[in-house]
Amino acid sequence: MTASCPSSAGRMWAAASGDSSRQVFTCVAAAAQVLLPTFYGPRFRGGDAPPDVIQPAPYAFAVWFPIFASSIAYAAHQARGPARTREVWRSAGWPLAGAFAAAGLWAPLARSGRVWSAQAALMALAVLADSGRRRIARAEAEGGLSAAEVAAAAPAAGMLAAWGQAACGVNLAAVLVAEEIVPAGPKAAVAGVSLLSVLGALGARVAAGPERASVSSRSYAGTLLWAFAGVMLGQRRRSTSAAAAAAGAAVVLLAAWIRKR
Repeated sequence: MTASCPSSAGRMWAAASGDSSRQVFTCVAAAAQVLLPTFYGPRFRGGDAPPDVIQPAPYAFAVWFPIFASSIAYAAHQARGPARTREVWRSAGWPLAGAFAAAGLWAPLARSGRVWSAQAALMALAVLADSGRRRIARAEAEGGLSAAEVAAAAPAAGMLAAWGQAACGVNLAAVLVAEEIVPAGPKAAVAGVSLLSVLGALGARVAAGPERASVSSRSYAGTLLWAFAGVMLGQRRRSTSAAAAAAGAAVVLLAAWIRKR
């Protein structure tokens, strides 16, 4: 009888501290991140498409496949019993779960034409995913994660943070033009270049940061470089300024990485 008391106490503490809720919410949000964009994402036709200011080439969006796969892998890993009370998941788990949920919510918001709500969802995605990424990178640098935990969590956090930031910038440029806050033409090009420069600065900060050798930071940098390559190819004929800005942002990121090696 007494042997079961610690287990019962542990379950009660897990429920009271939100550990079980976090595990369940993470699994639900990771599934929503995959299912909502797949079945209820925006379907643009002809003139309904948003303005193309710094849109990447279509192939670049294939990055969602490894993001989806790694997110599901992380959700399954953190749902296991031994992971329930790990401090790293208590720290990084809620931000990542929120990022998954924001990515899922973006799809119906964009499809229904709620452009500013969709933009807010992307901003939440970018902020929450990067918060989770930084906490996981810190745990990696401190040796607080096993190899299995790094493999389960770091790629998902790094890729989602980078692509979330890139999507936020690309979508914001389109919304500003679509809502006629920034007129199409040279001013839109300036806005696009400015947003790409911000993304380059964010990438360089991670590449030069103290956790730059972590898997999560490397996944972040690699995904952001993929986004810049997509913009370069997508805009090479339409907007030389956007293509050049994307190339410049990629060079800044790589230079920061090489300089700190």
